[in-house]
Amino acid sequence: MKSICTITKGCYRDFAEQIALKLEQRSYVTGVFQSESAEGRHRLEVSLIAYRDPESGQVVDISEVWWDSYTIIEQQDGEQKLMINDFDFSRLKEELL
Repeated sequence: MKSICTITKGCYRDFAEQIALKLEQRSYVTGVFQSESAEGRHRLEVSLIAYRDPESGQVVDISEVWWDSYTIIEQQDGEQKLMINDFDFSRLKEELL
């Protein structure tokens, strides 16, 4: 078994969609977001700040305050195993902007 799980582009897209729903007109978001892939269930706990254009209100930049990400893999015996993954906040930021 691999020692590090891969976060796919689809997972980043899933996280971004979930965060965008919470973000709406807020400047600060904190929460837990999940996405499924062939490797398992990817979980992201994140707090971030959105910077908006004062005229349009559109998000122009995002900063991380804190994040933690791991992947949950179901074992054959029914147990769950937590695995580290290659989550990269800058890739999430690209999806959000």
